Amino acid sequence: MSRIATVFGATGLQGGSVVKQLLKDGIFKPRAVTRNPESDSAKELVKLGADVVAGDLADFASVKKAIAGSEVVFAVTITGYGKGNRELQQGKFIMDAAKEADVKYLVWSSNESIVGASGGKYEADALDDEAELDDYLRSTGIPHSIVLTGGFLENLTRPAFVDCARLNDYGEVEIKTRWVKGTVAALSWIDRDLGPSASTLFSAYANGKLDEINGRDYLTLCAKLPIEDWYKIIETTLGKKVNVTWIPTVNFKMLDDMYDSAKEFEWYKGRQIPDPGLVALGVKFGALEDFVRQEIKPRLGL
Repeated sequence: MSRIATVFGATGLQGGSVVKQLLKDGIFKPRAVTRNPESDSAKELVKLGADVVAGDLADFASVKKAIAGSEVVFAVTITGYGKGNRELQQGKFIMDAAKEADVKYLVWSSNESIVGASGGKYEADALDDEAELDDYLRSTGIPHSIVLTGGFLENLTRPAFVDCARLNDYGEVEIKTRWVKGTVAALSWIDRDLGPSASTLFSAYANGKLDEINGRDYLTLCAKLPIEDWYKIIETTLGKKVNVTWIPTVNFKMLDDMYDSAKEFEWYKGRQIPDPGLVALGVKFGALEDFVRQEIKPRLGL
C-alpha cells in the first residue's frame, strides 16, 4: 500500500516542485491537490505519475477529504484565493484537517513576518498570516517542520510580474523592480530548491529522524546579498548590459510594504545561508549563476 503525501498548491510553483521531487525520490506517493484537476498543469502531473485530486482551500470538508488517509502533508496557502479567503483561514483548515486525520508529519511553507519584524510599521496579510500560522501549527501538536522562503527568483521569468526581465531593441536586459536600492535580499529558487528541501525532510521522517527535525524551521534560500549585486550577477553571467529601473510603488500597499520592510528590516537577519540543517541532511542548493543560465537566458531567447 502506498505511503501518501498530500501536497497542496500542486499546480503552483511551490507545490509543483514538491510533487516532482517526491516522484523522483519514490518514498511517498504524492497526492496532488488542485482546484481544477482538468487543467493542463494538473494533467501534466498525472502524466508524471502523481494522483491528482480536487481540493478547495476555502472549504474545510474539501480539505479534509484531500488529506484523508495521508501519512504526511505539504502545506502551502495561496494569496488571493477566492474573495475574502485569507491565508490564515486556509492554513487553519489544512492544519485542523491534518490533526483530525492523525497525519504523522507536516511540512509547512512560511515566511518572515513583516508586522512582527517592523513592530507594526509595515503589514502584509500574505506574509503575516503565514507567520501567525507558524504558532498555530505549533499549538496543534502535529509533528512538523517549517520551510521559510524569500523573494522568488522565478519572478524574473514570469511575464505577469513587474520584475520580469526583458530584452530591449539594443539587446540589453531591462528589469523594472520594486526592490529598494540597498536591500539585503533573501532569495529562493523555488522550483530548484523547495522540492528537494521538503522531500528531504519527508525522507528524514521516514528514516526515523523525526526527533531531529520536529519543530524546527529551515531556510530555503539559495542566496542573501545586496539586490544590486544580484543584478550585477545577471549582467556578468549573460554578458549583456542590465538596465534596472527602480519603481517607487506598485500602488498596492501589501506589496509596497513587503519591499519597503525588506529594506528597513533585513529578512532572516543573522541566519546562515545555505541552511546548515538542510545541508546536513544532504540538500544541495542551486547557484544564482545557474539560475541565470538555466532560467533567465532561455526566457530571453539567448
